[in-house]
Amino acid sequence: MKIGIFVSVVAGQKGFESNVSGHIQVPLQSIEELRAEGHEVHLITNEFGEDRSLPFCLAKDLKIHFVTDSRNRGGVLERTGKPGDGFSFKRLRQQVSEIKRICKQEQFDALHLFGYNRTAHLAGGLRLFGVKTPVVVTIFGTFFPERLSFLTKRLWKRIDAVVTATSFVKNNLEKEGISTTQIKHGVIRDIVKENAGATLANPHRVLFWRDLTVDNGADVVIETYKKLAPKYPDINFDFAVRQHWEPIEGIDEIAAEHKNITLYHFPYEEGITLPKLLLESLCVVMPIRKMSIDPQLVIAETLAAGIPVIATDQRSNPEFVVDGETGALVPLGDVEATTEALDLILSDLDKATQMGRLAKQDIATRWNWGNYAKELVAVYKGIIRS
Repeated sequence: MKIGIFVSVVAGQKGFESNVSGHIQVPLQSIEELRAEGHEVHLITNEFGEDRSLPFCLAKDLKIHFVTDSRNRGGVLERTGKPGDGFSFKRLRQQVSEIKRICKQEQFDALHLFGYNRTAHLAGGLRLFGVKTPVVVTIFGTFFPERLSFLTKRLWKRIDAVVTATSFVKNNLEKEGISTTQIKHGVIRDIVKENAGATLANPHRVLFWRDLTVDNGADVVIETYKKLAPKYPDINFDFAVRQHWEPIEGIDEIAAEHKNITLYHFPYEEGITLPKLLLESLCVVMPIRKMSIDPQLVIAETLAAGIPVIATDQRSNPEFVVDGETGALVPLGDVEATTEALDLILSDLDKATQMGRLAKQDIATRWNWGNYAKELVAVYKGIIRS
């Protein structure tokens, strides 16, 4: 089959070509899985400026088509704009025209778009405005109720097939009357392979590896660390964080007060890598309040590396963390519950090791790439026949 894959944003900030977000990782890995099955796949993505560059993981022989970006996104990286700031009707017409031309020129059997609600609206709009190629949309997360729902419902109905990875998103879509196929995918980032055999100490850390924000639950982690660091002086309580425009303040002072609380900033000092920090961890604490994607890949990646995870009991997290067996699920913003869950893990290190082994086995069994491409192709064939 010949398939076009549309991802609105593939290019990222220069200098971060190896740091690829989940909403980009999944479609790019989907391309590789489909190509490995013998299908011809092209990438369609929005054009970008000189301040951005394509990720290193893109295959060198992949054919890429660039189209007009219809969104108002100026300065998002510097936070002078927002992802939801809308779009230009003029650029949208141009984008639709360009994608329509590419589909006609390349004669794709299917056009597969990856994204959120607005990507679904684009997919429906493409069919509404004359794209003959059947369209599939993989939805990472949903945002209902929608503004202008009298219009967007018509666009959803134009889509030939909707796919998602998690039961949580599938249920949300079907509550809106949108028939959805669940196709589970695997973990993309291999933490063990990234470590490349580098020397590791025995697990002796607790780790938080997200941006240092309230949305990511960093405030909960700080309070949890403050409570438990004195109780476990031989355990390192670590943060591995990137630069952010709205970080929680005062963490350096807290680290100075506790010898076993450490803050690692990316790019890390010599000898420190994220794989090393992860693989030397007894547990990862990730009480995220605001999830950007389902599944939250950092949780899946951590479990796949054999490390128990403490995560918030929301959205698709229960589909990954088996409470009490491969980690713990805690209420949003609950310092007491998070502290209790981490204390329980640290009080029995043999059990913590056992939880990690079970986590690795569980993710490998339930979330993998084994039949992913075949299941996608079955969806494509279904809409082509119809």
